[in-house]
Parts: sequence; structure tokens; C-alpha cells
Amino acid sequence: MAISYEETRRVLDAAVAKAQELGVRLGFVIVDEHADLVAAVRMEGATSPWLLDIVQGKAMATAAWGQPSGALAERATTALYEAVNKKYGGKLVYHQGAVPLKKGNQLVGALGAGGARSQQDEEAATAGAAALAG
Repeated sequence: MAISYEETRRVLDAAVAKAQELGVRLGFVIVDEHADLVAAVRMEGATSPWLLDIVQGKAMATAAWGQPSGALAERATTALYEAVNKKYGGKLVYHQGAVPLKKGNQLVGALGAGGARSQQDEEAATAGAAALAG
């Protein structure tokens, strides 16, 4: 099962709306269940040159493990987590701000957010994921 274009738009629209509500400017990346890029967007004013790379790394980590990226942080330096990161070319970012995207109980990808405080990143990502689930 894949995430459709319409679902991708709905997820991103909800995440951007939450970021606007929080008064922050974020970058967002959606990856599929294999951690491959589906979509990326940067809100106006979110100008860090590496922002989308970091956000994609959070989303990739979430897709690889099926858990929010913040929950993975304390295990990031274990041999298993380092080995999986190596498999992905060292691109996984084990830092709060990405959440799984699910249709029912099936993982279809992950939404990463970044550019503000970690909790705000995760709140925006969670709002996006809820738009898919709802």
C-alpha cells in the first residue's frame, strides 16, 4: 500500500497549518515505507541550507524503524542502530521530529519536520499524520 498524491497533499497541508498555528517556519519531508523520498516542502522563511537533509534523515529513521524519531534517539549509538544507519549511507537522523504515516495498522511511510524546537517539529508532524489517519 502506498501513499497517494492526494494523501501526500493532505498530510503536508495539515502539517503546514499546524506550524503556522505554532508560529514557526518548518521544512517537511515525506518518505515511503522504504525510506525513499515522496515529497519535500520548505515553508517561506525556513532558510537553513541543510534543513531538508536533516528532516529527510528524521523521516528515514522513522520509516526504517516504524517509530517516532525521538523515541529512537537513546538507542542511536547501539551497534544495531549504527549498522542500520550505515545501510542507509549514514543519512538516518535519530532526533525528535518525525512520525510514522499509517493507513490502518500498515506503515506507508513517515513525515519528518524540522526548523523549530524539537517538540514543535513533532507537533506539526503529528498533525500531518493525523490528517492521513482521519
